[in-house]
Amino acid sequence: MFYRFMLFALFSVLISTQVMAGKLEDAYGAKLYDIEKDKTSVRFVTKMCTADIIQGRFNEFYGQIYFDEFEPENSWVDVTIDTSSLSLDKEMHGNHIIKDVIEDVDILNIKKFTTIRLKSTKIERTGMNTGFMIADLTLLGETHPVKLEVTFENKMTDRYARKIEDGKVAFSAYGSFKRSDWNLLYGLDRVGIRRMGDEVQIFVTVTGKLHEEKENKKEKDQ
Repeated sequence: MFYRFMLFALFSVLISTQVMAGKLEDAYGAKLYDIEKDKTSVRFVTKMCTADIIQGRFNEFYGQIYFDEFEPENSWVDVTIDTSSLSLDKEMHGNHIIKDVIEDVDILNIKKFTTIRLKSTKIERTGMNTGFMIADLTLLGETHPVKLEVTFENKMTDRYARKIEDGKVAFSAYGSFKRSDWNLLYGLDRVGIRRMGDEVQIFVTVTGKLHEEKENKKEKDQ
């Protein structure tokens, strides 16, 4: 009788463990997220041709994040930016002269190159909620690697922490690159304070909502 009881108990534990494992995998396993445009910002800063800086952002973009919280090295990011959605922060930099120069053939050449793409190639974990992302940046038809420092905002508890809705993930990222690597040389031949900056700093805050397959969505609607 005792042995039957022990076998039954062991069998119950095994079944319960498998069920719980399945639930945990569903809750915390790798998932695909769509980037929410209204809760995401893509900004840049660089030195202009005076003792000042250019601060700008792109307002139109789309992409996805595949995130594995327990094995972040398996994660990836793929974002495409619409170059025509450029806006400049300072009013004086938003005038037609500066904006036209940036959008024209000497810099972004938005009529020929309508998008910028950032696609991760490697994720390196550096802490509980931090890591580096190596990504291919395609700009002006050329692709070169960039390195971004990334923070997983869902788990942050300091005073700067954001409240993240259930079913969503949020990250912040920072990095820089030299535009001359993409053969973007406008203003670099000038001297003194008139020389434009080669380094471009990138600041990104991104929120992703759980991806929903169209077929599943149709079934729910029916």
